[in-house]
This record gives sequence, C-alpha cells and structure tokens, in this order.
Amino acid sequence: MREDKKSKEALNSAARLSHIDVFVPAQIEFDHRSDHSVACFSRFKYNDLSLQLSPINDGVIRRFPILIRGDGTPWDLGNLYLMRKFTEMAKLAPPSLETLISTAKHLAMYLRWIEDARAKGNDLHELYFPPEEERRVTWVYYRYLKRLLRQNSDQPISLSVARARMQSVIGFYRGLSKWNLVGESAIENIAYKTSLIGIPIVNSVGIRFMKTVETTNFKISKPPRTHAGVIMDGGALRPLTEEEQILLLEQLRASTNRAFQLMCLVSLYTGARIQTFCTLKVKDIFNLLKKPPKNGELLLPIGEGTGIDTKNQKRYLLHFPVELVRLLRDYIESDESRERRARSFYGESEENYVFLARNGSPFYTSSSEIIDRQEGQFSKRISAKDRVTFTIQQGNAVRNCLIRLVRDIRSKHPDFNSVQVHDLRATYGMNFVRDADAAGAKDIRDALKKRMGHSSFDTTQAYLNFDVNNAMVRIANEFHHDRINRVVMEFRP
Repeated sequence: MREDKKSKEALNSAARLSHIDVFVPAQIEFDHRSDHSVACFSRFKYNDLSLQLSPINDGVIRRFPILIRGDGTPWDLGNLYLMRKFTEMAKLAPPSLETLISTAKHLAMYLRWIEDARAKGNDLHELYFPPEEERRVTWVYYRYLKRLLRQNSDQPISLSVARARMQSVIGFYRGLSKWNLVGESAIENIAYKTSLIGIPIVNSVGIRFMKTVETTNFKISKPPRTHAGVIMDGGALRPLTEEEQILLLEQLRASTNRAFQLMCLVSLYTGARIQTFCTLKVKDIFNLLKKPPKNGELLLPIGEGTGIDTKNQKRYLLHFPVELVRLLRDYIESDESRERRARSFYGESEENYVFLARNGSPFYTSSSEIIDRQEGQFSKRISAKDRVTFTIQQGNAVRNCLIRLVRDIRSKHPDFNSVQVHDLRATYGMNFVRDADAAGAKDIRDALKKRMGHSSFDTTQAYLNFDVNNAMVRIANEFHHDRINRVVMEFRP
C-alpha cells in the first residue's frame, strides 16, 4: 500500500508505514562496567559479499521503511526485523529497497490488524502464542485473510495480496527465530507449521528435476481460473492488437515529445520494462553501434552490474533493432538532448541517461545514480545536501504521458482500450510470437524466454497460448450469445 493510498479494510488503527528519507544507520553497544549502562553508537557496517567489497560504513540509505504504531511510536520489533533483513540481503546481492518496502507494507497492515483486534477487546499482540493453535495470532490472522477473500462484493484485497501478506508475516517470525531477535521464551509455541514438498522444475535447457521447498500450513491456494484477454507477466498485461498498434503509432508520430516517442518505441520493439528503458545510458547506445549486428539486431546486456535496471536486477540480453539504435544516437546528438544533459546530475558524460526530462532529471532514477551520488566522481559537481536529498523518480511522468496519448486517441476513436506502459512490453512478446508463426517457425519457447527475460517457462507459455485461448473464448462467447438470442427471439409477440 502506497503511503498516499488508503486501505479498503475497515481497521480501527492509525499504524502506518513511513520512511526515513535519508537514513544513516548506526549500531549500539552497551557498556555495563559502570553503575549505569552506557550506550555507545558507531557507524553501522554491512558486507556486500556478492561484489567482494570492503565493509560499507560511510554511505546512506534513501527512503528506508519504518513501521509506526498507532500511538506514533516506532514498532521496535518490526523495524529491527527490517534492518536485519536488509543486512542479510546485502550478503547475497546489492540490497533492493523495493523488496524491503514491499515486505514493510505487508507488515504495516499486519500491525494495523493487531491494533484493531486489541481495540475490539481481543487479547492479541505480535508475540501471542498460547497452547491452543487456533487462538495464536498467526492462526487468527490467516483466518482473517481468508474471510476477506470470501467477500463477494467490493473485495478489499486480491488473492495475490493475501498470499504476499501471509508470506511476509511468516518471514517475520522466521527471522525473529533465526536471527535471535527475541529471547527463546518470547514465542512459547510455534508460530506456524512447516513441511517439505517436491516441485517439478524445468531449467533453462529443458531438463526436468524435483526441487524441494518448504511450505507452511498457512498456504492460500490459487483457485483454478483463466485470465481471458491478459497475460500474467509481473501483472495483468494486455497485448495490443494490430489495429490498436496502428492507432498508437499514428498518435505517437503526431506527438512533439521526442523523448516519450522514443521510450515507447524502445518498449514496443525490445520488450523493455519502464525501469529498463528509462535507465539506458548514453554509453550503452554508442557501445551498441560498435558491435556487428546479428540478423538486424544488436544485443545489449542489462541487469545487475550493467547500470541498467531490470526487475529484481535480473541479467539478460535486450534485442535492439539496428535502426532503433540509430534513432537513439541521433536523439543523443540533438540540441534538445544536450540541453537536458547540461541541467542534469551527470552533465555531458556518457554515463548520463539517454532520456531526461526538460529540467534534467531522469524519468526513473537508476540504482547506479543513487550510489554515484554518494561515492562517484560526479558527486563533486553537487552540494553535500543534494547528494542525498534528491528526488527519486519512478516513471510517473512517462505513465502520465501515456495517459494523455490514449486520451487523444480516444477523442477520435472512443472505443480504444486503455493502455499501460507494461502493455507495450507484452505487445513486443506477442508480436514475436505472431511473426514466428507467420514465418513457419516451430519451437520458439526458449528464444522468447530469453528475449523477455522470464525466470519461468510458465510465463513464456502464456504468450504462446494467448491467441489460441482468446480465439477459443471468442468462439465460445459467440456460440453462447447466438444460442441465447435465438431462444429469446422466440418470445417476440
């Protein structure tokens, strides 16, 4: 839940998720040698073992989540867990605050539910685990989530949200125990039950094997259902039809916003997500042009270590049409682009973004810029305050441009459907599938998986099944309505 959005759940609690805009971590040690304990604070250190760096002890963390109780005091146990989770994440990969914030949002709702239950006279708190299983706080919360999902009208949460909340709560108690954040006697009885199950997995080369995973008794099963007209790929995405693409491109050509034009083209013809095409660097385009094209395409590594952001920083290759790369080069060398770079953090440097707003700010702040502002050579160009108090952009300007574009299309074509930025990515995937089918290509699943950067073949298969499923639904609907209309017509006087 975003801080500017209200939950649909009627909970009597003012508990909330907030953030520390500029967080300078410190650790505390108590000296008990004197009559009074003395607290000693020192800079917090954590090791990023994935990059084999020395301990990080002089940086800051932007917008670190903090959980606040209804009475305005910090939720100590929840915040202690978030801090420890952050340090554990750093041992495996550069810590992702997006992941941490997502967990914090779910824990904030858990805290609100606890406070609401207490306001109603229930003897519940986060460490309430009596001998009777059904009375333990985790058991009661599980039943509460299941009740919300059974509401037929105005359902306050979706299935995916309910599952994510329960998983976050389980992770919270698992962390309390694993990291000794509470004493052994604090949780008198188990918070949840676990069991091991085997799941069949197909790896990237098509080899099947069984993976053993831990599951709990609080599993919220996904009911069997189909998503007609959409592809589940990090959300419900709707690929544009050929007619919709023609109208979209026609309106894009009429747009005077060259940066927005090109961002849409990159997403539509490479499948890049918003955080990817917004964090492309000038050097990436020039480096691409030095490579020999393969089948009319140039391959760009993106993800962890490249400076170009992806979902979960997954590494894969983005396939760029050669002509699109040349368009981007021409834009980089334009007066408009130079003027925007002159107002930006990186200035006239190949480390700068390809796409910048008029005021020189990025459309989506890259993970690398957050680091460069603290440690890099470019931080010398700005004040100490601006190194840490800058606004972190997350693509809202791009989304607003697309909303206005769709509005302009609808002024001439009222039946035109709404379009999200990620729908352009889905359209790229479906265009590849349809082109392959027209060319007579047989098995393209592996090629499509690599182009889209999917972690699972199931997601890739959804693209391959999309047209067939939609055609079957359309045929069924037409038959169904034709039959009903024939029956209804018999009642005409």
